[in-house]
This record gives sequence, C-alpha cells and structure tokens, in this order.
Amino acid sequence: MVAAFEVETTYMVPHRDLIVLAGKAVSGMPRPGGAIELPRELKGPGWVPISDVQKVPFGEVERLCVILEWSVVEGAPLMEFGDLEGLALQIR
Repeated sequence: MVAAFEVETTYMVPHRDLIVLAGKAVSGMPRPGGAIELPRELKGPGWVPISDVQKVPFGEVERLCVILEWSVVEGAPLMEFGDLEGLALQIR
C-alpha cells in the first residue's frame, strides 16, 4: 500500500516563506525529513522534502499540516496549489 496524505486546503505563510498543506493521513504518516509528491501533471516539481508536520486547530477540528519551504517549489512557478485540494498525494 502506498502511503498518502489527503489535502483538504492549502495556504501560504508569506512572512515565513512556507506552503502549508492541511488535511489528513490516508495511509502512513508524513514526517519531517520525509517527502511528498507534488504531481508534475499539475505542473508541480515532483518529490519535495517535508520541512515539518504539525497538528493545527481549524475551528473545532484539528488538521494535520504538512509544511514545505517555499524554496522547494520555486522551480514550479506555474503550479496552482489550490489544484492539490481534494487529492491524496503520495508520501514517503
């Protein structure tokens, strides 16, 4: 079984140069130092390193957040992060 993380929403933290993918682990668990695939079919860079993973409250719900450094996605300027919402992305 392939480990995956389902993205519910994405957002950028501009003053920290971070991209946050908020969602839930489908199988396996993302971890700092691991990697997540941002699909090339969506103009993503492919496999990128995970900087951090945190549980963050969203109202009454707590979501798992995969945090990426902006520098790992700079090479994919045409990627729309909103296109990741609703997708289960592979993790390793």
